[in-house]
Amino acid sequence: MCCFNYIVRFYELQGYSLEVKNLKGNAYRYKCSPAGLQENFSNFEAIIGDGKENHRFEIHHNLAIQSSHDQELFTNPDISIINSGRVIVTDQYYDSKKRFSFVKNLDLISFCEAKQFNPFPELLFNFIGVLNELDKNNMIGNTKKFEQQHIAPSLMISGKPNKQTTRIKESLERRYTINIIYDLFDSGMQTFSRHNIANLKTYPLKEIELPF
Repeated sequence: MCCFNYIVRFYELQGYSLEVKNLKGNAYRYKCSPAGLQENFSNFEAIIGDGKENHRFEIHHNLAIQSSHDQELFTNPDISIINSGRVIVTDQYYDSKKRFSFVKNLDLISFCEAKQFNPFPELLFNFIGVLNELDKNNMIGNTKKFEQQHIAPSLMISGKPNKQTTRIKESLERRYTINIIYDLFDSGMQTFSRHNIANLKTYPLKEIELPF
């Protein structure tokens, strides 16, 4: 939940207006596992525009995202930024008529994974596997800049790095448009402060013409 709130703060500091959606009993209901329909949980909507025409994006917890390689495969990143109003509900996913909510890959803007561990090599390389599955274009160096800036796919880790995991972070961040963020317990507020968010890589996946 703390990492989710940092991402909301990122958008607030980038100049987006934030609106809470789908409160339950006048309270925000976090979705802390992949289980359950998205409609039963709250989310944030980020809005940017000139007042006449606005562009809207949603920030979700544990939402199933379609693979960028295979339309029949899905995975649930901890945090997803998607085009607004694009969550789909189907009863065709499971063997039973149980309903399943997801977003098509073309409506995924970015995503983040949050891990409460000390960083270790396999954890870092596993994140690249998720990146490949959800955002195959990133694997070939999609670094084009757009008017609307979204946080790049990010791995957010609570623990402190050592020399080896620092070296891996630096190498992976050179290869891909990603953020690997360590030591969130001690440095999270500083990393997502007004002064420091410019140091984070941004990765706007969809090109949209703004009215200004």
